[in-house]
Amino acid sequence: MKKNNITQIDPSNKPALKKFVSLERKLMKGYPFYISEIDSDVTKFLNRRAMEAKDMEFGLFIASKSGRDVARCAAIINKRFQAEKQPGAGFIGFFGAAENCRLEVEDMIQEAEDWLKEKGVTKIIAPVNGGPPNSIGFVVRTFNEEPMFPFAWNPPYYQEYFENLNYRPAYPMWIYEIDFSSEKYRTAKQKYSAYDTVSIRTVSKKNWDEDMAIIIDLLNETFVEEWEFTKMTYAETKDFFGAMKTILAPQQMLIAEADGKPVGFCFALPDLTPLFRSFKGRLGLIQIFKLMTRAKKFHRAGILAIGITKEYRGKGVSKAMAMKLYGYHESLGLKSSLYYTVNERNMASRGFAESIGGKGKLVYQVYDKVLS
Repeated sequence: MKKNNITQIDPSNKPALKKFVSLERKLMKGYPFYISEIDSDVTKFLNRRAMEAKDMEFGLFIASKSGRDVARCAAIINKRFQAEKQPGAGFIGFFGAAENCRLEVEDMIQEAEDWLKEKGVTKIIAPVNGGPPNSIGFVVRTFNEEPMFPFAWNPPYYQEYFENLNYRPAYPMWIYEIDFSSEKYRTAKQKYSAYDTVSIRTVSKKNWDEDMAIIIDLLNETFVEEWEFTKMTYAETKDFFGAMKTILAPQQMLIAEADGKPVGFCFALPDLTPLFRSFKGRLGLIQIFKLMTRAKKFHRAGILAIGITKEYRGKGVSKAMAMKLYGYHESLGLKSSLYYTVNERNMASRGFAESIGGKGKLVYQVYDKVLS
């Protein structure tokens, strides 16, 4: 039975969608670590104009309390995820809520669950925004630390809301910090300084599209076992990486080749969190100018992904690429860098991080719930 305090939003209704998109930012005033997503990006995604949202369906819900909007969420069906990963799975994402609104959140989530159940969903993964690589929207477990771009921050009661609704922790995500002064890091750096089993090069801005095609092929091949990853098309990759061409230094993206054949990639990002926080959901000419002029001046960075083809795993390729990329971070004066995010069950990646001096901590959590 539909609750009077829950409103379902039609994504084609521009004023209603605008209210949905901006709601979490309004609720998070006063939380210094919060970073708003870019309104235009979320709008493009939810009205399915984004390439990665073409195979999705959305049900959008807002909860109110005493005439004030206090929570939002999206029920999401990703047909590609169902086909490639978990048949019958759906998502609840774009979650945002004020504190002390347990009953309103419960009513809203129930509406989202009913919407998904009517469409054949038997298990819900939350909070996840549903798009490849399904990497935004995880619940934060560390609340007094600056998040690392492009991941979000949320207050501790988000976790309580889901656990009170019988969602169980299912997909823990770790972040590792690599201290460049640690003995393990220095040992690895010395060992791989003259590594020549493969050749390692930076991406070419001149041949950007060709190199992005190489990276997406490697990504689709090497990340297939990660629970959150669905294969990306070339068009999606162009949409996803396109904005980075002008702001990302080539040294942040590496390709490993053996006899001219690509066998691995390594991709890092600078921490753009302070910039995006200052944008407050806007991305106009002023914000774009700031990105182009300030994005290469950063105080934190980290490797977001390393992928090696099966025949070259265990040959030191990943460590050689990591040392080359971390060496670039060192050259900028950084004393450490990150390796993030790592699925808890991915023991190979966790072992890799620890072998080069990484100290890990559980930062994000994703839940699931089987519908009865």
